[in-house]
Formats: sequence, C-alpha cells, structure tokens
Amino acid sequence: MKLKNLALAIFIALTCLWVKTPGTASEGATDAKKFSQRLDSIVPKLLQENLVPGAAVALIQNGEVVFKKGYGYSDLEKKQPVTPQTGFNIGSISKTVAAWGVMRLVDQGKLDLDVPVEKYLKRWHLPESEFNNEGVTVRRLLSHTAGLSLHGYPGFGPDDNLPSVAESLSGKTNGSGDVHLIMEPGTKWKYSGGGYTISQLLIEEATGQVFADYMREQILRPLGMLRSDYRLTKEILAGSSVAYDGWGDPTPNPRFTAEAAAGLHTTVEDLATFAAAALAGPDKQLPGRNILKPETIELMLTPAPASNGTYGLGYSTRSLPKAKTSKGHGGSNRGWQAYFQIIPESREGIVVVTNGSNGRHVHCQVFSAWTEWVTGDRPERGCRKPIRIALIPTILDDGVEAALKQYRELKDTNPEDYIFSEGQLNNLGYQLLGKERIKDAIEIFKLNVAAFPEAANPYDSLGEGYMKNGDKELAIKNYKKSLELNPDNTNAAEMLKKMENQ
Repeated sequence: MKLKNLALAIFIALTCLWVKTPGTASEGATDAKKFSQRLDSIVPKLLQENLVPGAAVALIQNGEVVFKKGYGYSDLEKKQPVTPQTGFNIGSISKTVAAWGVMRLVDQGKLDLDVPVEKYLKRWHLPESEFNNEGVTVRRLLSHTAGLSLHGYPGFGPDDNLPSVAESLSGKTNGSGDVHLIMEPGTKWKYSGGGYTISQLLIEEATGQVFADYMREQILRPLGMLRSDYRLTKEILAGSSVAYDGWGDPTPNPRFTAEAAAGLHTTVEDLATFAAAALAGPDKQLPGRNILKPETIELMLTPAPASNGTYGLGYSTRSLPKAKTSKGHGGSNRGWQAYFQIIPESREGIVVVTNGSNGRHVHCQVFSAWTEWVTGDRPERGCRKPIRIALIPTILDDGVEAALKQYRELKDTNPEDYIFSEGQLNNLGYQLLGKERIKDAIEIFKLNVAAFPEAANPYDSLGEGYMKNGDKELAIKNYKKSLELNPDNTNAAEMLKKMENQ
C-alpha cells in the first residue's frame, strides 16, 4: 500500500472502543476517559508519522483495567480494525510473564532461587569456562545478573524447522549464537535472552511439561488471559494482527524456540489484565494472589543485587518525575513493538501494543504523555524520533536525493528532535538493500561515511553496497578503509579475501 493510502487508512480506521470495566470506580473511569481524549488526538498522528498501521492502548487505575481501545488497522488489505481483542506478539515482555511461571515453581518448592541451575538441568548444561558455573542461579537468570551471553533472538521464518530448546541453547539460534558465561555470575547486570531460555528449560525439567502447555495451564488461563499463548496455534493466529516492517509492508511473523524470551502472543486486554495482577489493593491482596504469593510478587518488583537498581525478577525499574517509580518491560520483534508500566504505589498502569517495526516511537510518545498525566511532568528521557523513520516517507514519495537533503536540513535545524546516529543510517541502508534498492542504499551508506568518517562500520556497509552493485574496486577500497579503522573487523577481512580470490 502506498504511503499516502496508508496514512488515509489509519485516519479512517480510528476505531475506538471505550470500555468501562465492571466494578471500576466511576471517578477513575471518568478520569481515564479524559485522558483517552488526548490519546485520540495523538495516537493516529503517531501511527501515520511512523508508518505503523495499528495500535492498542489500555489504562489501569485503582488496580483495575478501566480503558482499552484499538486504533488503526490490524490488516490494511482487508481494512480490519484493531480492537482490544486483536492479537500481538509482545517480544521481550514474554520474559516478565515467563518469570511468573518460574516463580510459581519457587513458591511450590520445586525450584530454589539460589541453588545452581545445573542441579536441575538434564538435557543441556552450561559449557565449561573460566567462570564459575555454580554461580548461575534462578534469581540471577531472572534478573539478568548471571553473566550470560546472547542478548536477543531474531526468530525463524514461517517455513523454518525450529530447533529444540537444547539445540537453541547450544547455538542453533538463526545467528545469535549459543548461551555461555562471559563474566562472573552475580557481578554485573547484562541483559540475556539466553538466560530466559535456560529458565524455559528449567520449567520443562521441573514439571515434565512442555513450556507453552505449563504456562497456559498454570499462569495464562488462571489469570484470565484467554487469548494468549506462547505457541502460534490456529486460534491465536486467527485473532492476530498482521505484522508490518519499517516501511509499512507486511512481514512474516517470527517464530521462536526461545518462547520464554520472545514468543508470547497476546492482546492489549489480556496484557493489561496481567499488568494489573501485580498491583496490591488497600488490603494488600493481589489479583494474582492465587498464582503467586504477595511477597513473591513484591520480590519480583524489587531490584535484585548487582542490577544497579534497574531490574527485579522479570520487571525493570524506571524513575519517573515527582520521585515516582514504575515497573514494567518493553518488547521488540520484527513487525512488533510493545510496552507496559505499572506504578505499584498508586496502582496505575499503561499498556501499548503495536503491529509495526517502528512502533517504539509510538509507545514512547504515549508513555511520555501518560507520565505527564499521572505525575504532572514529562519524563526526563525524551522521545527523539529516529532519523531513519523520518527519511522513509521521503524516499518513498520523492526519492533518495530528497531524503539526503532532508537529513542535512533536519540536522542543521532540529538536532535535538532526532536520533542522528551511524546506526540509524546503517539500518536504513540495509533496509534498502533488503528492498533491492541497491543504488539508493549506496547513497545512504555514503551519507553515513560522510557523517561518521572515523567509524569503521559505515565503510564496511558501503563496501557491501558496492559489492552487491558489482563495483568490486570500490568495494575493496571501502573494506580496506574499514579494516584500517578497525583491525578486528573480521567481516571486512573475510570479504577482502573472498574478492581477492575471485
């Protein structure tokens, strides 16, 4: 769909569903309805600006979901609107929900937070290293302080054969590598999706069940998350949105062996139900108390040792204005972006899910507006727009030369409003390569080299662009420059060797 049609479709689709949850205090619902009017004014514009077809937002007040609403389209071709029951992948928020599954076993005495995980593992074991494997515990897995490798997973395509959990941990991860110790456990916070895959295996070893089955029976359904699953079943797919890439084009839904790390498919309605389950009422009771003990949930929300006060057991911690603190998580997969935060002290929260790769800027702006609503001040960390996203519509409508001009103008006039990093231009260049717009990609890579002449990576990327265009001499020249700036650039060295032998 062309850009202008996409923008028109999003505005036409402003399908909105106001829901007052039964039992919600009328004052809270009225207050939330006022904020919903602000959402109505900003979300459609954000979707249009960021080439994201659809989103859904939910608000929590007094510990209850008081508002849930869909914006835009879940399927542009079919003109199918987003509703609170539309399915979305939520990326790494999967970890927070999976942490509940682990902690239920801790509450039941089947796992111990501070016992080496090696005690429980049978199908796979941590590779030997210079570091102490015995220091890898359940507590450290869930708080990302176990010293493990493997940040995240790209996922597999719709026709790929998925590896087993043990094979994934050993390195069959579609390019992410294996899981092993890279530092002494318990000394530093280091995000590791691989650690949550170990947690997934722990659940299976401790229960004898498949991870997705256990989570469905013990966590998701008991919490009332009826449209959620770690497996893409026929029922889940039937209710799901289409995923869209950074250009607003449909993209295959990534599939995961690492379900605990990235595989949960849910709705804004279900995710808001989950978020509210961790908010204790005036009597200190929790909606999730039949799943986890109140003290267990409080422990999960509390920053763990060695996390620098930033991460509990499945929940990150964020400082807000007026000395408030929120707990939550973000999620990012190809075609999907999601975010949720709760404030335990005031029992408030927000959930945002989107069906586009550019959705992060959407939920950042929505969260910023919500923060101002609940605290009276905007968050200190602003939502600068990625320059890559700003240039895409111009490339689509007016061509790459116009985009180069736009980049220079924005850098001169609005340097604080955009992210002007080498990674932004590099990412854009590779997106163009993926669209077979090789000459346009070369122009973006050349712009990146001019903007960051002392960085090795832009030259490496420009070399690849020239190589794909059949310009061997220019490819060699740029790979050599990249290697000169970074002698450890093994990719440049391998490409030069390959071309010299041709």
